[in-house]
Amino acid sequence: MATHPKALALIAGIFAGILTPQAPMTPSAWAKENLVVPDGPRAGSRWDLSLTPYVPEIIDALGPDSPHNMVAVRKSQQTGISVAGIALVGAYIDQAPCRIAYAVPRQEDIGEFNREKLGPSIAGTKSLKAKVRGQMSRSGEGSTQTSKRFPGGSLKLLNAGVATELKSKTLKVGIGDEVDEWAFDLDGQGDAFDLFLGRFTAFHATGDWRVLALSTPTLAKTSRIDRLFKDGDQRFWHIRCPGCDDEIVLTYEHLKHNDHPPFQAYYAAPCCGRPIEHHEKAGLVRAGRFVATNPDGLYPSFHVDALISQLTTWDKLAEAAVAAHKSESKDKTFHNLWLGLPYEMRGNAPEWERLMERREASLVRGVVPAKGLILVAGCDVQHNGLPVEVVAFGEDRQSWSIEALFLEGPTDDPKAGAWTALEALLARRFTDIYGQERRIEAMAVDSGDGGRTTQVLEWCRQHAGAYAIKGVAGRGVPAIGLPSKKSVTKGGKRKRYGSALAWPVGTWGLKSELYANLHKSGAAAGGEIDPPGYCHFGPFHDAEYFKQLTAEYFDQQIVRGRMQEDWKRARRENHFLDARIYAMAMAEHLGLSRLTPDGWARLRARVLPSPQADMLSPAAMQIAGTGDIEAKAEGLPVKPKKPRQSPAEISSRLNR
Repeated sequence: MATHPKALALIAGIFAGILTPQAPMTPSAWAKENLVVPDGPRAGSRWDLSLTPYVPEIIDALGPDSPHNMVAVRKSQQTGISVAGIALVGAYIDQAPCRIAYAVPRQEDIGEFNREKLGPSIAGTKSLKAKVRGQMSRSGEGSTQTSKRFPGGSLKLLNAGVATELKSKTLKVGIGDEVDEWAFDLDGQGDAFDLFLGRFTAFHATGDWRVLALSTPTLAKTSRIDRLFKDGDQRFWHIRCPGCDDEIVLTYEHLKHNDHPPFQAYYAAPCCGRPIEHHEKAGLVRAGRFVATNPDGLYPSFHVDALISQLTTWDKLAEAAVAAHKSESKDKTFHNLWLGLPYEMRGNAPEWERLMERREASLVRGVVPAKGLILVAGCDVQHNGLPVEVVAFGEDRQSWSIEALFLEGPTDDPKAGAWTALEALLARRFTDIYGQERRIEAMAVDSGDGGRTTQVLEWCRQHAGAYAIKGVAGRGVPAIGLPSKKSVTKGGKRKRYGSALAWPVGTWGLKSELYANLHKSGAAAGGEIDPPGYCHFGPFHDAEYFKQLTAEYFDQQIVRGRMQEDWKRARRENHFLDARIYAMAMAEHLGLSRLTPDGWARLRARVLPSPQADMLSPAAMQIAGTGDIEAKAEGLPVKPKKPRQSPAEISSRLNR
């Protein structure tokens, strides 16, 4: 029986369609059709491309048909990039099953990732739930917390802090998460990321291995993701300027905002100056594209930050930027977590000669300037004397060195020698530019390992407003912590009623803040204003003072595979640096970082003269440091001198 030619053609077409393998979907197409996201504003729903329009190009660069083997992503927080790793894993499980690994920095990160991200994604995505075996399988071939099994392959969650996990099995696809936190020499076996890359060697000949490295950067000197990004083609997200249609990259330097709420942030386009309002951002970003700025790079590398993120706002970015001015640690956080950039530590002090050059002739020794609302002191302790500095701090963290002295004399007897001079300094009546009397509100005295611990504890116990402190090294230690009781001893015996409080001081962060502030340029150097944190010095500060103030430097080195950071001495004498750090700790103790605007207003009302005296008036600033006669000549009110409240009363009020 003859068969109609058209029927044969139809049958042949059907069989050809069945037998010819279909090209796999790109990871982004698969994610758009299938992936249910585990967290964020659309948690539990299918992945929304409009929220993270920059993700498709990233994951498609590592699809089964892509010519690329490696991709690096330098990112900030609040960008939704975490979905990229999950989408890539899901696409391979469903479309091209093989051996896959997802590596995180620590063991505890595995449980969190499985519980908060991977598990919910598998459970919510039908195609993955159907293929990934459950953890209760009786065959012994089921999944576990660290291993997900599916037909044709498996997904292993790895602890990048253990060398054996990074070396044991062959892999075809891998995601390295937060690679900046991986060790540079893991268990003496080399760089952790290099060990991870070694697991893909078996596929070098076929060229179909895939690795995605993503991380928030840390310090510029040691950031692994920054190095990987720069070795790649360095793609930045470009948008079309609505004013002139030029393609531009959004950078923080062109984001304009107030320095206080409401921040009212907007973007000033550098091409034509056209203001771009925040409500325009979403549409512009969705219509944007990646452009490679280093075409000769070894592989695709991408930068994604909070400026283009749909998950946060420019106002929140502005808020973080304003907070970054308060300390170097906050500035580092801003660069890393908001701008997605590595941070260049400014810990090394400027040249002492440059600081001498910017001394201000208008500052008078022992006179508190108009903005100096908190008056504190710090004292280092030596066997032959007491280096001490008196410092005034303002609301914006500017500081003025009022006095810097070396009180010469023995320090082995807390009732004699240099201690009597320190007692006189603590009781001294300073004056402010209005002629009012001011007293040191809190004085820190070092009770560290200099052999004078007992003397310091005894002296501070007997003097109100004096705090025995002990410096504590290390990142993250607070400026001043909770005190502990210490026994005062004499001749090896504990004295009756001889307990005193010792306060821990985080010297690491305070030194970082001080040296960052010393690098700031103010009006004395030709700037328009003195910025927040600016340090003022008078003509009475000599070369030795500045040499000691700049006597240390910040050092980073890799020891046994871990980055070690520490402050080291560039010269032996660093006593005035220590004294300044201790004074800063006292300012923090009295509320420098904690006082609210209302708290500062109350402090101004208490410290300054009558309300009609404007401490910021040009006349007041011009006569900074003058006495009553000069003040009257300028027409400023002069309040009669009166004793200040006791240091104990001040401390109590400021800490309410």
